[in-house]
Amino acid sequence: MKIIGLTGGIGSGKSSFCKLMFVHGIETIDTDQIAREVVKPGTEGLKRVVKEFGKKVLNEDGSLNRTVLRNIIFRDPQDSTGRLKLESILHPLIQDKTLTQIQQFKQDKNYRAPFLLVAIPLLIEGIVKKREIPDYLDEIWVIDCLESKQIERASQRDGTTIEQIKNIIASQATPLQRLSFANLVIDNNQNLEHLEQQVAEIINTN
Repeated sequence: MKIIGLTGGIGSGKSSFCKLMFVHGIETIDTDQIAREVVKPGTEGLKRVVKEFGKKVLNEDGSLNRTVLRNIIFRDPQDSTGRLKLESILHPLIQDKTLTQIQQFKQDKNYRAPFLLVAIPLLIEGIVKKREIPDYLDEIWVIDCLESKQIERASQRDGTTIEQIKNIIASQATPLQRLSFANLVIDNNQNLEHLEQQVAEIINTN
């Protein structure tokens, strides 16, 4: 079983790709979901985020207000201080849980698929920063699309403003950086049917 690092910019279509792969029995470890788990109320992760950014990042019920935190982090695309502070808090926690889940799949005799996807939105950013590819990954797959498509999809998904989306894109790796590390490139500039065709090709050739 190969461990695949799946990445792509905001709105590139990672979730859609993973859903299509699941139809063929390919599971995904979603590090975005893990990121939510490590900042649930009562966790050490949330306590550290509040200590760094203040209680203004909390909702009335004590949960993390992601909109407020995102506005702080991406207010100025030229200033990465807040983003780097948040990453230093969350990334070790996320990686620990990710490695645990990978090990669980490896030990699960009922999971016999040729791949296990690990969706990591900021995979390339981490590689560039640390100058090394995570040793638990066998391959890197990149979902590639035009910035206009990213903005269109992301704005429809969760109500994020176009300005915020552009700031997020500016803070992420460039398409060329992602492609330079890609073992496989999935083109998501067209419709869902085109994406389904690529998924079928991947399944049929492995």
